Amino acid sequence: MTLRPPTARAVLAIAALLGVATLLATAPAQADEAPADDSQVTWSVQPSTPAGPDGRTRFDFAVDPGTTISDWVSVANWSTHEVSFQVYAADATTDYDTGAFTLIGADQASTDLGAWTSVDSATSVCAEGDTACLAGLGVTVTLAAGTSQDIPVTITVPHDATPGDHAAGIVASFRSEASDAQGSAVQVEQRVGTRIYLRVGGALAPAVGVSGVVAGYDGSANPVGTGTGTVGFDLTNTGNVRLDATPSVRLTGPFGLDLGTVTLDAVTDLVPGATTHVTAEVPGVPPLLLLTAEVTVTPVVAEADGAATAATGSARAWAVPWALLGLVALVVAGITLTLAQRRRARRLLAEELATYTEQVRAEALGLTSTLRPDVPNESETVR
Repeated sequence: MTLRPPTARAVLAIAALLGVATLLATAPAQADEAPADDSQVTWSVQPSTPAGPDGRTRFDFAVDPGTTISDWVSVANWSTHEVSFQVYAADATTDYDTGAFTLIGADQASTDLGAWTSVDSATSVCAEGDTACLAGLGVTVTLAAGTSQDIPVTITVPHDATPGDHAAGIVASFRSEASDAQGSAVQVEQRVGTRIYLRVGGALAPAVGVSGVVAGYDGSANPVGTGTGTVGFDLTNTGNVRLDATPSVRLTGPFGLDLGTVTLDAVTDLVPGATTHVTAEVPGVPPLLLLTAEVTVTPVVAEADGAATAATGSARAWAVPWALLGLVALVVAGITLTLAQRRRARRLLAEELATYTEQVRAEALGLTSTLRPDVPNESETVR
């Protein structure tokens, strides 16, 4: 190991991996892990040699099963005070929500390349269920301000390692104390690292899969306006090769009427076995009652890695023109109310006319009965 100030060349080679802060279990931070101003802690991790960084931005190997690889990693402290880092390896995955390359959480045990990678001959594997072991993986490196250290790394590829691509990262973890929204003390872990890509010799089988396709429709307040079709699905690398994949979504209406197609940005660096969620929006879709969403994912594979077929999936969604139906309902309700009022008016008029007619008839009968008693009886006038 060597201890020396980091060079300007090291700054340019800072690995592009993980600017992530992870909340851990509530616990006070150790005094030697909490400098006076944690916000000023900056550091880098990059591949190196025993003599220092060599310009690589990541580790990249292609080996056969049973191979042992020896290499070096450099950790540099760019802070103005002494800082301690925990340096260890962890399996890589793809973030489900963003599709970005990331590492498993500090509370998860590595089972693949991360478990095969030992930093400075330290423990890299924990027994199943031994969560307390996770915090002690790797080595603790304490660096003075403005210095760096080169650390040996050993990757032991098992004899039964599966062919294809494996991914991991070597991180330098810094833990500090913070307060949550309730004012309770929590420990925050920040990790910066560099990637490890390793290909094990054997048959390559690039493939992707689409599952869990769901579709929906967001209508417009305009009764004659269009809305937006929404589609979501899970994209999984079902093969053994890292790859990129380009999704596209096509919406059709009744009788196969084409309502639009969108091609999404490619999902990049999807590691084998990883799944990410993809969402798409198709604007300008008329509400034609029933929509069909057709998803096609085209894998982008290097020619040397073999051919891979596109994966497809579909789902249906109701596209009800609620605004238009509401307007029609209001018009129908208005017409119905108007007709009802007219019928009521005619009925009331008929009732008033009947009442008036009865009144006139009654008055006429009353006048007749008043006049008739003054007329002499015919039997009395003829004698």
